[in-house]
Amino acid sequence: MSCVSHLVERRVGGSRMVSGRAIARRIAALDPVRDHEEATHLSVEVRYGDAIFVHAAYTVAFARQVAIPSIARIVYRTGTGDMMRNVRRRNDDTLVFFGEMLRHGHSSARARAVIDRMEQIHSRFGISDADKLYTLASLALEADRILEHLGLRVFTESEKVARYHFWRGVGEYMGLVVPPSPEQFLAWTRDYERAHYAYTDGGRALVDQLFLDWRQRWFPGPLRRQSDGVLLLLFERELRSVHRLPDPPARLVRAAPPVVRGYLALQGVRPHRLDRSWADHFIGARPTPPDFATLGHQGER
Repeated sequence: MSCVSHLVERRVGGSRMVSGRAIARRIAALDPVRDHEEATHLSVEVRYGDAIFVHAAYTVAFARQVAIPSIARIVYRTGTGDMMRNVRRRNDDTLVFFGEMLRHGHSSARARAVIDRMEQIHSRFGISDADKLYTLASLALEADRILEHLGLRVFTESEKVARYHFWRGVGEYMGLVVPPSPEQFLAWTRDYERAHYAYTDGGRALVDQLFLDWRQRWFPGPLRRQSDGVLLLLFERELRSVHRLPDPPARLVRAAPPVVRGYLALQGVRPHRLDRSWADHFIGARPTPPDFATLGHQGER
């Protein structure tokens, strides 16, 4: 368990299992700027860190990223990219990276080793700083954009500010100039999308791989017929349009908001482990703690 979770465990209740309401009180007591690492871990890993919710938000964020042709070209690599070869492993590795950063805090030595490893991978492909910043924006902002699209309000303003400062800290360690407020970061992001979103065959192929992973991971047997419609609910119209995706079925559009609202309300109050992390959900059979050198792109084999 991280030092952050030890601190919270003493203050919130002394048990590894703590109610969502107690966690919410703890988050509310934290300063969203000074304590943003702890607040973000508690918010997006502990209280709302169920694997399916994390994977859904990540999937939409990745679809946004590959709506930028320069990003799609690098990830697709004429069909030879890791996402095309083994989409589940590629997604799991990335989510373990993010989980390690969130669990330990971006300023920790372990998180910085993760960021260094990711930058080592990125250096092979000549990714521009602007595209890196857009990728960072999708991580910082996507959960709120999805919820706004569904007409739901889950995170407090304090949680949103803390999450912005967390990913700003990651970006600054990477040498990026991050817009100085959440509102300005969102405005920059929307401007970047208006300027750069475009359909590409590679981007669509990558999105199809994302849907394949979603379908196979969460929807067994006859439920699989519903999988694409459920995920499409989370895509804004503009994002569906750029990837030439269909609209979700009308019956799901009507049914989804109360179902998602009820699911998130349950997550907000039920007991959670204070040390839970995205990394635990997606580590699979890999060694624990993970060896970062074995995660992510390994070069041509």
